[in-house]
Amino acid sequence: MTETLFVNIPTIESIKRLGLEKSDSNIAILLDMFTQEELGVDIRREIVSSIGRQKNNDKIYEFLNREAFSNHYMEVIYQMFRTCLYKSKEDARFADLRDRILRHYNNEVMQKMLEYSIFRQQKKMSLKPQRKILKPSLLVGDNRITLNKIQEQQIQLIFTSPPYYNARLYSDYKSYHDYLDSMKDTLKQCYRILENGRFILINVSPVITKRAGREFESIRYPIHFDFHKILCDSGFYFIDEIIWIKPEYSVPNRIAGYLQTKKPLSYKPNCITESIMVYRKNTPFLLDKNIRDYDKNLKNDDEIDSTNCWYIAPKFDKNHPAVFPEELCQKVLKYYSFKGDVVCDPFAGSGTFGKVANTMGRIPLLCEQNLDYAEKLKQRGFDEI
Repeated sequence: MTETLFVNIPTIESIKRLGLEKSDSNIAILLDMFTQEELGVDIRREIVSSIGRQKNNDKIYEFLNREAFSNHYMEVIYQMFRTCLYKSKEDARFADLRDRILRHYNNEVMQKMLEYSIFRQQKKMSLKPQRKILKPSLLVGDNRITLNKIQEQQIQLIFTSPPYYNARLYSDYKSYHDYLDSMKDTLKQCYRILENGRFILINVSPVITKRAGREFESIRYPIHFDFHKILCDSGFYFIDEIIWIKPEYSVPNRIAGYLQTKKPLSYKPNCITESIMVYRKNTPFLLDKNIRDYDKNLKNDDEIDSTNCWYIAPKFDKNHPAVFPEELCQKVLKYYSFKGDVVCDPFAGSGTFGKVANTMGRIPLLCEQNLDYAEKLKQRGFDEI
């Protein structure tokens, strides 16, 4: 009677009960249940999970070897792959099947699952490097070179706004390709110095170049799109995009031409947003491991920004054309670092991020190649390394 109930009316709860009790009769029920048509994805996935909990490796292997290459939803395939990961510890057949499934699908989720599984099976955990940066510090010069002075995994957070391509005198590059190559070299250094599993946040927005003449069209570069690729190429993976929204009065007016003519095709909206691109250093463990490194009593206050839209007015400074608002730095530090962390801005400029970090109990490391800006940072207490 019980068998008929499970076969005719499969539910998540009934399938889990079958999985918990390991027997030849239960695996037979589960295998038969999987062949039923019109099962939902969640039900089918739970059946695979319960089959994987059984002890009869011969039947489990036969099932997976047959079904893993069939036309199933990827959620179901992931569960099959997960079963192979666990079973491979005790049966080499499943390790071979695991590798064949991975080659067959060439799937990024499965690759991540494998990396996590291998990490968990390692007997020895690598020790965290001893911290070397103990006070507000400054590197003067090209960060692609000066960051070589910093040992691996010394930094717990990186936040910066790279120079906008040929939009300022201090950011003149031969070509856009040359600009992206330069940024990628910096990001490779960022990956090296950032602690495993920690965050890098990049503030970018599209940039438009001036016309070479009235008869030529200007070019607008989608820098944030291209930064995604070079961040991934450098070893980071995407977490979030936070939209920094500024008051309209504070941005250049691009809509005026359209308002005069009302001609279609001439529309250019005023750009009141910038992107805060949030990425994590690719690593084979969950974020929980990073959090466990800290005292469990270390928590933020109750005030939160619950959406990915942050409304912050920009800051203007006569000594620097692109300055972080302090409020923006405060939010980044609050949500992506702990007190006592070493935090880095590879393109420090006027050093607002370092100033706010110091105030909030973090240890800032700034990089700046403009000698005038660097001298001002020294005067504000940043010791050159």
